[in-house]
Amino acid sequence: MNFSASRCLILLLLLNFVDSGQILRRIKRRARDIQIQKNKQLLLTLTVSGHQPLQHVKEGRILQPLDHFNRQNVNTFPQRFLVNEAYWRDPDGPVFLFIGGEGPLFEYDVLAGHHSDMAEEHGALLLALEHRFYGDISRLTLEYFG
Repeated sequence: MNFSASRCLILLLLLNFVDSGQILRRIKRRARDIQIQKNKQLLLTLTVSGHQPLQHVKEGRILQPLDHFNRQNVNTFPQRFLVNEAYWRDPDGPVFLFIGGEGPLFEYDVLAGHHSDMAEEHGALLLALEHRFYGDISRLTLEYFG
């Protein structure tokens, strides 16, 4: 079989594209794992030093439309959210929204990280919203709708 240089280049580019997707997923997963471990360590350090950071975190659920584009469909799902009021200058402080990615939200997602540092600096309410298909909500959605 005769492979021209252009066919070899196309094959290499295709293999690179497929492999790069897997590599990017691994990098993203590893970065999230590192962030989780760092935040767990910070939470543990705060707890050991006498602070009670979790007292500022509240969890809730809000019923969201299952289909935003079909007004005839009145089905809803319980979307999970976390709130940290520790830094909020009530009632005029800003609200920072942290939207979760491809995984569950944890309490330390609203206690540590750049967004938490900014909330402290600006006196903001920190609100984290979990993605409907990932984390705890995906399990609840399956139970809710069978």
